[in-house]
Amino acid sequence: MAQTSNATQNNIAETKKDPALVPNVSIDDLKQMKTYLKLLKKQQKELGALKKKQSKDQNTMQKAHCTQVDKMVSQHDKEKMVFEKLLEKAIKKRGENNCQELKKETEDKIQTLVTDHKAKVKDITAQHTKEWSDLISSQSNDEQEMKDSHVTQQCDHLKKLLATVQEQQTMQLKLIQERQSKEMRANQAKISMENSKAISQDKSIKNKAERERRVRELNSSNTKKFLDERKRLAMKHQKEMEQLEKNQREQLEKLEKFNEQLLKSHHANKLVQGQGHAADGEVGGGDGPQTCHSGVKD
Repeated sequence: MAQTSNATQNNIAETKKDPALVPNVSIDDLKQMKTYLKLLKKQQKELGALKKKQSKDQNTMQKAHCTQVDKMVSQHDKEKMVFEKLLEKAIKKRGENNCQELKKETEDKIQTLVTDHKAKVKDITAQHTKEWSDLISSQSNDEQEMKDSHVTQQCDHLKKLLATVQEQQTMQLKLIQERQSKEMRANQAKISMENSKAISQDKSIKNKAERERRVRELNSSNTKKFLDERKRLAMKHQKEMEQLEKNQREQLEKLEKFNEQLLKSHHANKLVQGQGHAADGEVGGGDGPQTCHSGVKD
């Protein structure tokens, strides 16, 4: 059974003193209960673990992208260097004046190599941007699903806590009313015994018949008075229970409105965040993939 807050415990203690006071509980009281705080802590831990994993996955992808670009640039540099060294050897062997045609041919090959390299860089950049955008979108969906689940869990838990507290309220009032009824019956029995004793000790009563008549009258009078007292107490108890049930319905309505507003507010934030993530996924977005190199060296 969920533990009640200090405020609720104080209310119950007051009810023991005065049954007219009906124990009440607010939404803030529910949100301060140990099991609810424990749920929030668990949810924060789950969200933190998810974000940590997502950050690790982002770093892994960025490193993989950088490695791909580095290899492409390195291959480009090697191929370019091969052409340059072949030309350099030819110039040393035959002289620069005799290598003009080879020099022009080499320049054309290098230009073609650079052009092809630029096209490859453009393609791989587009591929990396799409992969990054897909990752961010997937992570955003996972995070949103977890937050949706958390808000639903919070609403359900608050309703369970309220149901538990209201069950305690009803039980507490019943115990108080049972004690009052028991005390009244005991008091009535005591009065009846004292009255009977007073008659038996009354010296003014001359004979047994008179004494029995007085006892019958007293019993009849007490029975009517005692029944009236019990009827008044039963009506008082009924009103107290009806008032408690009314308060509990109001408490439940307030909680349902609070939960409805909480879900509405959450979905509004969800739409705003969704638009923000869509912008981040575009080329040039602030949270896009990190560029490792320019990718082109002339």
